[in-house]
Amino acid sequence: MLRASTTCRTKQARSADMKRIATALALCWALFQVWIWWDKELDLVFVRSAHLGFAMATGAAVMAARSKRLYERIVLLAAAALSFVPPVFHYLGHDRWLSRISGLDPVYTSDLVVCAILFATLGLLGWRLVGKGMIFVVAVFVAYQLLGGGLPGELGHRQAGLSDFVDQQLLTMEGLYGIPLGISVSVVFYFILFAAVFELFGGGRMIVDLALAMTGRYRGGPAKAAVVGSALTGLVSGSAVANVMSSGIFSIPLMKRAGYKPTFAAAVEAVVSTAGQIMPPVMGAAAFIMADMLRIPYTQIITAAALPALLYFTSVFITVDFTARRDALPLLPSSELTPAGQVLRDHGHMLAPLAWLAWRIVSGYSVSSACLEGIAATIIIGSLRANTRQKPRDILLSFATGAQRAVTVAIPCALAGVIVGVVAFTGLGTKFTGMIVDLSHGSVVLAVLLTIAAAIVLGFGMPTTSAYVMSAILLAPAMVSIGFAPIATHMLLLYFAVLAMVTPPIALAAYAAAGIAEAPSSKTGWVAFGLSIPVMLIPVMFLYRSELLMVGSVPAIIGAVAITLLALVASSGAATGWLIVRHKMPVRLALAASAILMVLPRDVVPFWMFGVAILAAIVLWSRFGLKTRSGKADADQTSGHI
Repeated sequence: MLRASTTCRTKQARSADMKRIATALALCWALFQVWIWWDKELDLVFVRSAHLGFAMATGAAVMAARSKRLYERIVLLAAAALSFVPPVFHYLGHDRWLSRISGLDPVYTSDLVVCAILFATLGLLGWRLVGKGMIFVVAVFVAYQLLGGGLPGELGHRQAGLSDFVDQQLLTMEGLYGIPLGISVSVVFYFILFAAVFELFGGGRMIVDLALAMTGRYRGGPAKAAVVGSALTGLVSGSAVANVMSSGIFSIPLMKRAGYKPTFAAAVEAVVSTAGQIMPPVMGAAAFIMADMLRIPYTQIITAAALPALLYFTSVFITVDFTARRDALPLLPSSELTPAGQVLRDHGHMLAPLAWLAWRIVSGYSVSSACLEGIAATIIIGSLRANTRQKPRDILLSFATGAQRAVTVAIPCALAGVIVGVVAFTGLGTKFTGMIVDLSHGSVVLAVLLTIAAAIVLGFGMPTTSAYVMSAILLAPAMVSIGFAPIATHMLLLYFAVLAMVTPPIALAAYAAAGIAEAPSSKTGWVAFGLSIPVMLIPVMFLYRSELLMVGSVPAIIGAVAITLLALVASSGAATGWLIVRHKMPVRLALAASAILMVLPRDVVPFWMFGVAILAAIVLWSRFGLKTRSGKADADQTSGHI
């Protein structure tokens, strides 16, 4: 007994030591990011290499702290140590990078060794942190570059082999150290750091309490609070899983107490948290990559994304409302609600750092500077009042927490960079464009459907950034060549990359929410996918109605928004089986047809008019033609969720 107790204490001590190592590495990473913000003269290859090195080392240490197997801890700690080999290599070779010409200067044995260490370590940690699907896709692309020169016909390319691969991926900023990782270095890390500090000072809980105060007194209030709260949380966080974990721990238990099934509660939180990646002013890493690819200011991306993001949340809000009315869910008791006035009195001062961050970004300041200023404002303003004041140690730990969360962005960005490099150097993107154009046979609608289907498939099991990058380099050129505006095309691909987080078979945001709700992961993923079906109309709408991207006159924008809202009402009615009263399958199919007609192009035939007419007929019939069917009585009938 004594020996077993001693062994148990030894394991606990080892776990505590691993956690300290992980925290120390994360804190060093955060301080390194402050240093590179201060020192603008550092070599960019070294900066990106060190950023990835810290990310891999921190991720490995975190996994080692969670592991209960000694050999696994040893392997992970070895991976953490090897993660710093590439940045040391790049730092020591600074003079070489200044004069080296890619493609002409030789690749040395040391380059091959460092590249092997980097890809082995990145593959191992990516497998554990990102998932097998992403690593498999990257491996396919790497194999294509290394072996594709021997393929026949148009599938082949002229890359020479291993030396060219190492040259492009390790020794330049066109591959692994390219745009995606650069965005993680200069943008996303600072947002995540701000969100962690803001959450420590009670900002996240304040947002949830405000949302609940606004919607909690209405039917389905907790689910509506999740929608509003996640919309507000999305203002400061561009991570779907982070949004789930920050707001879901409050909203999901409330939804369950209000009568929602665990799977539906988790699905609602997953779908609305996912939208944080398209909610200005702080969008996910993919949005910054889009700005870089399109060579336009990030403020233009914010402007274009504003209406679609609001429509996304509106769509989920409508679906939640219809579901609550259909199932006659009870209202929350007043004891569950905190009045908005009290929330503002207790924590309203924490809105100031949020407003400052948004203003600085919209004004055109660098994201890193705006976020660091926002962090300073959060600490100063939060320390002015006793109810939000935090200890210096806790503030430092929040920096480490933010860095640990950034691991799940940095590693996928590096893997996405590998794919970008392969596509760029082999010309695969041009080949893919030709395939879509050929398969569509000149039909624009078919080309759009093929693009959407390909975007959904490319997003299976991938983080948003990786899914968007793959779609942008493989699918966007085909859409642009057909005649669609580049920003509309990229926004459509971003939407479906975002929806990959709630698209089975691997729906990461849905699975995170399922863990909080204690619901089956697979079922939650499919319920979340069902909730997101009406949302899928929005990107198709702005593809044909650029007014939704704030392009055109004010009356035209208002008209486009009105048609989109009607389409969302019809699609939500079709999905839930409720519109004023409960409807059976024939009417639901008519509602679906109405939504589709409103989405179709309006150039030749005004299909949207027919769609509006069908919706109006169903509304009038439901309101005045079914007097014998009381909506309340009908809603009391038992039925399943979506």
